[in-house]
Amino acid sequence: MLQNTPRTARMRWISILCAWTIVGLLFAAQQIVVLKVQGSHTNWVVVGALELVYWYLWAACTPLVIVLARRLPLMGPKFAVHIVIHTVTSLMMAPLTSAIEYFLSLGILRFVFHITGADVLHFLSPFGEGVVFMSFTGMLTYWLVVGLYQAVHFYQVALERQTIAAQLETQLSHAELENLKSQLHPHFLFNSLHTIGVLMQEDVDAAGHLLVSLGDLLRMALEQRENEITLRTELAFVGKYLEIEQTRFHDRLKVHMDVPPDLLDVYVPSLALQPLVENAIKHGISVDSDAGRLEIAAKLQDGRVWLCVRDDGPGPAPRLRFGVGLSNVQSRLKQLYGKASSLELTGGGGRGCEAIITIPLRNLH
Repeated sequence: MLQNTPRTARMRWISILCAWTIVGLLFAAQQIVVLKVQGSHTNWVVVGALELVYWYLWAACTPLVIVLARRLPLMGPKFAVHIVIHTVTSLMMAPLTSAIEYFLSLGILRFVFHITGADVLHFLSPFGEGVVFMSFTGMLTYWLVVGLYQAVHFYQVALERQTIAAQLETQLSHAELENLKSQLHPHFLFNSLHTIGVLMQEDVDAAGHLLVSLGDLLRMALEQRENEITLRTELAFVGKYLEIEQTRFHDRLKVHMDVPPDLLDVYVPSLALQPLVENAIKHGISVDSDAGRLEIAAKLQDGRVWLCVRDDGPGPAPRLRFGVGLSNVQSRLKQLYGKASSLELTGGGGRGCEAIITIPLRNLH
């Protein structure tokens, strides 16, 4: 709802006055056209003035009607009672405004346009007839104001509910993303500690160096508060992770990067590439002594960012089922981009596996 400030109150009054002015001019135009068709000659200024008198009276009554419509809404358990009150009010207000309009119009004719005597009947009906006729119009006008207020009120309530629903949906989506990230951090940590544990049995100095690298890596992960970061930042994080893995595999793990410089500033989901790299090493390179090539590539294709992690290990058949890391990445992609994103595992021409992410292009965060 709009706050009832002096500015909004003034704008509300101006809007009411403009609306009833338009209504009065339309009725005046209608009456002038009817008189012309009937062959009667009349002063359109007088007709317009008299019409505006009546509708400006209703402009003055409109705030009161709106207050009643707000306090007595046409809904809820007291709907019938409110209908009765509105009906009684309209039956009282309509004749009263019609009578006031009659005497105001009579005064305008006499003192402004200097029309007296029998000429007055050319513009005004006899008092009783005129009041009765205009009372029906007044009752319809009352209910029109009530109905319009209820319609605007329902529209504003619907907009507020829609806004609240959108905010709740955004908060829920953000919470789900944070939950997925919180699941990914311990998963990544446990796998890294397992790597260090294996290395402790082979090379204690290398394991110690690895612990330092892991500390740096975890600090980078904890500092990433955003759900989206630049590809440059994501590659720096992956690079730290690969330092750990290269210590484990020594010279066998060869990493090749194919990322155009103009894509380094596009935004990608944080911790999106690391699970793909981890998956390639765990299920591809570590299970095949002949494997050791890891490729990370990015390109812009049809207005979408294409990210690929490729290894030269066994084919993808044993690992088509997503684990924790890839399942979380897939869920986060869905939360961030909906159907505009995808994560696929495909074969690498009979040997190796490709994990491909496609997301919309975002240059600004």
